[in-house]
Amino acid sequence: MATRTWLEEASDEELIEHILNRYHDTHRDQLPEMIRLAQRVERVHSGHPECPAGLSAHLETMQAELENHMAKEEQILFPMIVRGISGMARGPISVMRSEHDEHAAALTRLHELTNGLTLPEGACNTWRRLYEEIGRFRQDLRDHIDTENTVLFARIDGLSA
Repeated sequence: MATRTWLEEASDEELIEHILNRYHDTHRDQLPEMIRLAQRVERVHSGHPECPAGLSAHLETMQAELENHMAKEEQILFPMIVRGISGMARGPISVMRSEHDEHAAALTRLHELTNGLTLPEGACNTWRRLYEEIGRFRQDLRDHIDTENTVLFARIDGLSA
C-alpha cells in the first residue's frame, strides 16, 4: 500500500487514479488466475481431506461481486467525486461502504475455505501458488477497502471507518 501521507495529500483525482491502477486493475488480473488454480487444485486433489472444496466457486462469486462494485465506482461514484458533486456522492458512498463490509465477509469465508492459508504437508506447486496468490489478493483487497473508506470516502462523508 502506498504511504498513508501520500494518500492523504493526494488530490481526489490522483487518489482515484491510484485506486484504479493499483487495486481495480490488479484485482482484475488476480481473480481469473486464482480461479484457474483453485479449479485445478479442487479437480486434482478432490480426495484429499484438506482440499479447499468450493474455493473456486467462492472466488467466482467474489469476482462477480467485485466487478459489479468496481463498475459502480468507475461509472458513477468516481466521476461524481471528480466533478465535485460531493453532496450527491454521499448516497453511493454509503452503498460502497456496505459492499465493503460484504467483501470483508467474503474474505473471512476465503480464510475458512483455505484453513487460514495453511497448506497440507506435501502440497503440490499449484496448491502452493494458489495460496500465495490468495494471500496477496487478501492483503490487496484489505488495503483497497481501507484506502477508500478511510481516505477517499472520509473526505466526503467525514466517517473514518
